[in-house]
Amino acid sequence: MTNYAPVMYGFVAGVAVLLGVVIMYMVRTKLSRTALGALQAFAGGVLAYIALEVGAEVAEYVEELAKWETFGLFIRDTVLTTVVFAGTLVLLSFTERRAVATGMPQSLLTAFIVALAYGIHNMGEGFAIAGALLTGAVGSAFLFTVGFAVHNVTEGFGIAGPLLGEARSRTNIPTLVGLSLLAGLPVIPGTAVYYLGIYDESFVAMLNTAAEASLIYALLHVNLTALSKLGGVSSPRFWLALVARSRHSLRHRKRSVVLRPLVI
Repeated sequence: MTNYAPVMYGFVAGVAVLLGVVIMYMVRTKLSRTALGALQAFAGGVLAYIALEVGAEVAEYVEELAKWETFGLFIRDTVLTTVVFAGTLVLLSFTERRAVATGMPQSLLTAFIVALAYGIHNMGEGFAIAGALLTGAVGSAFLFTVGFAVHNVTEGFGIAGPLLGEARSRTNIPTLVGLSLLAGLPVIPGTAVYYLGIYDESFVAMLNTAAEASLIYALLHVNLTALSKLGGVSSPRFWLALVARSRHSLRHRKRSVVLRPLVI
C-alpha cells in the first residue's frame, strides 16, 4: 500500500456525491413536480437515517462512560455534546437568517445547508477508512470506500433537488459542482487520521454531534420542500418515498455493521 492510498480512497468515496448531482441534472427535464418531490422525500429519508445513525453512535459512546472509573469523562462529554448540538443548530439558524437578509434564494440556501451537513458527516467516513487502514485491514478499507461511494451518490439527490425543483431552467452548473465537492471531499481530511496514527473518540463524538444537528436542520428543509410538491403531510406518496430510503439504509447497516472498525 502506498502512502497515497488513504487520500485515493477518500477521493473515490467523496466524489461520488457529484455523480448523484449529475444524474439529477441529466434527468431534470424529464421529471414532473411530483417526481421531483418524491426524490426529495427519498433524500429526506437519507438525511433522517444518517441523523439517527450518528446520534445513536454518540449516545452509545457517552453511555459507555457512565461508570465510576470514567464518570468524569462521562460528565465532560455529556456537556460537550449537548453544547455542540445546540451550538450547531443556533449557528445554522443564524447563518440562514443572514443569508436570507442578503437576498440568497431559499432553494440555494437549502442546498447549501444540505451540502454542509453531508460534508460534516462525510468526514466521519474518512475516519472509518483510516481506522481500517490503521488496523491493517486493507480489504475492509476498500469495501468501505465502495460502500460509501454507492451511498454518497444518493446524497447528490438531496443537494440538487431544491435547486432543480424551483429553477430547473436557470440551474448554475458550477454551483452544483461546488456544493457536491463541499459535501463529498471532507472524506479526504477524515482519512488524514491515518497519517497521524491516532484516534480520539471524544473528538469523533463531537464531530458526529455536529453532523447530527446539521442533518436534522437540513432534513427539515428538504422534507418541507417535498411536502409542498407531494400534497402535504397527509400525502401517502411523501411517506412512502421517505420510508423507502430509510428501510433500505437499515438493511444496508445490518449487512455492513460487522465490518466497521472502531467508531463512525
